[in-house]
Amino acid sequence: MRWLFCLIIGVSSVSLGFDKTPSPKFSPMDVVEIVLGGMADNDSPTPDAGLQQAFQFASPSNKRTIGPFWHFKAIVEQPAYAPLINHGSRTLGKLKFTGNNAASVPLVVVGINGEVAGYLWSLSKQTGGSYVDSWMTDSVVRVPLGPKLNAL
Repeated sequence: MRWLFCLIIGVSSVSLGFDKTPSPKFSPMDVVEIVLGGMADNDSPTPDAGLQQAFQFASPSNKRTIGPFWHFKAIVEQPAYAPLINHGSRTLGKLKFTGNNAASVPLVVVGINGEVAGYLWSLSKQTGGSYVDSWMTDSVVRVPLGPKLNAL
């Protein structure tokens, strides 16, 4: 019986890592780490749990552009964004505030197949709606790294 209790507690604690929702308590860097953490272990505890976590943090304006989850998933599975899924490592650059309610973070990931990819993560602090004062992802754009970084 004790074993069953530990198993239930263990499984529930693992799933809690992928059920975060936008909140004013998360900084822009927290949001990027939450989303990337989920994407790094995409299929745990359930298939596409990491992508679902990422979609939770997509801003309302981002969701108006990309549409429902199935379309978001199709976009992220394209070659430009695929290195983010189950990536082996990541390096985040310095957070830059680009306005009162906007910020960006450059990052480099090493994909599961060894591909090195750079991205610019843009976020905004929501000023209304259900997630007021919460930082959420507006866009993630792949950026060229140049020959020196591609050789890593």
